[in-house]
Amino acid sequence: MILTIAQYIEALTNSDGRLRTLERFYVVRDETGVPVFAMPGHGLVDFEVMVGGDGLRERRITLRCPLHHDVHSALRLRAMRELGRGLQSRFFSEWRLLEREVIMFNIRGEAIEVDILARLTPAGEPFVDFLLRAEARGDIEVICAMERSFGELCEWADTVERQGIVMKRLLVDTDGTISVTGFSANDERQNIAEFLREAAKRQGGEGFTPASPRGSGEKKSSQYDISGETEIRCVRDGGGWMYVNRRGHPVIDAVWTAATPFREGRAEVETPTGKGLIDRTGRAVLEPVYEEIAWDDLWGVVAVMVEGRWSLVDRNGILLTAVPYDWLGECSEGMVLAVRAGKCGFVDVEGREVIPCVYDDASSFSEGCAVVSLGNDSFFIDSRGERI
Repeated sequence: MILTIAQYIEALTNSDGRLRTLERFYVVRDETGVPVFAMPGHGLVDFEVMVGGDGLRERRITLRCPLHHDVHSALRLRAMRELGRGLQSRFFSEWRLLEREVIMFNIRGEAIEVDILARLTPAGEPFVDFLLRAEARGDIEVICAMERSFGELCEWADTVERQGIVMKRLLVDTDGTISVTGFSANDERQNIAEFLREAAKRQGGEGFTPASPRGSGEKKSSQYDISGETEIRCVRDGGGWMYVNRRGHPVIDAVWTAATPFREGRAEVETPTGKGLIDRTGRAVLEPVYEEIAWDDLWGVVAVMVEGRWSLVDRNGILLTAVPYDWLGECSEGMVLAVRAGKCGFVDVEGREVIPCVYDDASSFSEGCAVVSLGNDSFFIDSRGERI
C-alpha cells in the first residue's frame, strides 16, 4: 500500500483516534502555516512535532514515517532502530520504534496500522546558518567552541564505527555544541573542519583541526585531520600531471599520465605501466602496476585489480584479503560487497570474509542491512549475516 504525505498530515493534525500512544502534541508549521516535513531518503518522510505543554517543558520530536506499507518498509524501520541502539549521547538521539502507531485507510476504507519511528530532536539550528550568524557578529568564542565540539563529535563517531558525517545533518546549540541528526554513506569531515578553521581565521583566531581518533593508529585514516592536505594541488603539466604547492612550485619530483588530489594523505596515480597509490612525499605506497585501483579515504582501504582479479589492501600497502575476488564493490558501513565464482558475500575492512559468498545476488549495506537473494527468495540480512 502506498501512503502519501497528505495522509500523514491529515492523521497528525486530526489525531483523535488515529494514534495509539502519542498524545498532547502539535505539528510544527512554517510561517505560511504548512506542516514542516523533510524527505530523508527514498520512501520516507520526517515530521517535526512538539510534545508536552500544560505546565510541562515542551520537547521537539522527529517522527519518521514510511511512504509504503509493506514488509520491506517494516524491515527498514527496524534496521534504522537497530543501527542507533546504544548510541544515546549528547551528540545523537536514537530512534524508537512505535509499532502500529498510526491508523491509515486504504482505498476501500479499511484501517491499516502503520509503524513509525520517533526521536528526540537535538536543540539547535542548521550548521551553516548558525556559523554565518556567528561570523556576522564576530563571535570568535562560539566559533572556537564549535571547533572543539566538532572534534569531540568526530572522536565519538569513531568509537561507535558509524557512517560519515555530513554538514546538512548537523545542528548547533546556542553555546556552539554540535549534534548530529543522522549519519551518511558520504563523509564531509575534512570540508567541515576546514570550513570551521577558515571561519576562525577570518575572526583573527589561529584555526583548529580536530584531533585524530583515539587508538586509530596508522591503519585507519583520520577522516578529518586535514593538516597539509590543501597545500598540495594536482595540476596538468603539458601532457601529464604533477603536484604543486599554493605558489605553483613542484612538491613532488615526478609527472604522471593521470593523478587525483590527495585524500587522507594518499593519491591515485597512473603511469604507462599501470595504476598505483602514493603518499604526500611521492613515495609509492602501491607501485603503479595495477589494472585498476580505488582508494577509499573514509575507511582507509584500497581495492586493486591484477589480471582481472580484485584484492583489498590497507593504506600502507599491506594485503588484507586471503583470496582474490572476481569483483569488489565500494565500502559501505565497513562492508565491501564481494563476488567469487558468481556468488556474492561481504568482506570487512580488515579483509575478513565475514559473510560467505553464497548468495546469488546482493546489494551493498545501507542503514544496517543488505538485501540478498537465494534462488527466488530475497530477504534482508544484518552485518552478522543473520536474516532479519
